[in-house]
Amino acid sequence: MKNLDNYDQFSVQEKWYIMSMVANLYYNKNLTQDEIAKRIYTSRSKVSRLLKEAKELGIVEIRIQELWERSLNYEERLKEEFDIKYIRVVQIDSQDIEKSLERLGEVTAYYVDSMIDDHMTVGISFGSTLYHVVKHIYHKEKKNISITVIPIMGAMRLAQPECDSIDLTKNLALAYGGDYKYLPAPFFVKNEMLQESLLQEKDIREVLDLAREADMILTSVGNVPECIWSEALEPEIWNRLSEKGAVGSIGGHIYDMEGREVDDTLKHRTIGLNLQEFRNNQNVVCIAHGEQKAKAVLGGLRGGYINTLIIDQTCAKEMIRLMEQNE
Repeated sequence: MKNLDNYDQFSVQEKWYIMSMVANLYYNKNLTQDEIAKRIYTSRSKVSRLLKEAKELGIVEIRIQELWERSLNYEERLKEEFDIKYIRVVQIDSQDIEKSLERLGEVTAYYVDSMIDDHMTVGISFGSTLYHVVKHIYHKEKKNISITVIPIMGAMRLAQPECDSIDLTKNLALAYGGDYKYLPAPFFVKNEMLQESLLQEKDIREVLDLAREADMILTSVGNVPECIWSEALEPEIWNRLSEKGAVGSIGGHIYDMEGREVDDTLKHRTIGLNLQEFRNNQNVVCIAHGEQKAKAVLGGLRGGYINTLIIDQTCAKEMIRLMEQNE
């Protein structure tokens, strides 16, 4: 064998032969990188680079067989329409909402596990969908990854406290062995003056600054007006929003089918990320279930608030029907 010190001067055919041989020893013969390095008289770091190059050039193709059935046609159709970084449309046969949320929680937990790394900051919203995600992560083997988890909005005071961002923030951090910070404020306040006063508080300001720089945000979308926090606003406000075409919410902000904020006066009563800050984030992970969430997901995608999507096939089917209806 040629001296690998001159590898850069090899012909293309020679390089492919070396990469194929190294890949075969590593993936098929189960030799360690150190063992391969000794066998071909080179360094372990060189073997690592050869394996990486083999994957980049397609000499090695790694296929991961996931444990759930996917609707690939729906995934491709939605990727054609929207700028989505990662999408999973999960085939769920059960009509039981709780079982469906369990499966979506499992799929999302798998994705989050694959993305989490030391020193990441993870923002989280609220709701029963996220409760199932965090539950799946929490009940797996505990990890020791130094992440920081923060809520992206103030507390909602939900009837189910386990679904509020306070509990979700703490449990997600504990599952990974990381740290967490609370946002010591409600999400909705009475007026703009109170909002401005709270946003001057150091503890609140610091957590929101972290949320704006989060490496990942976990959220769902609400379908208006039947969302989990509907009691936070007066009935006449919901009536006005519906008349203006409201279909969904993300982080407590209301938008129409095109993703436009329906009533921007509400943002002067909220403590949390605004819609532009959702757009600015590089990985907003939205998890949603059922055809009733289709309009909310569509609006969120059109508004640019979502770039990673994990949904079931009934939600995807209704989204595509609505898209084609308007073509």
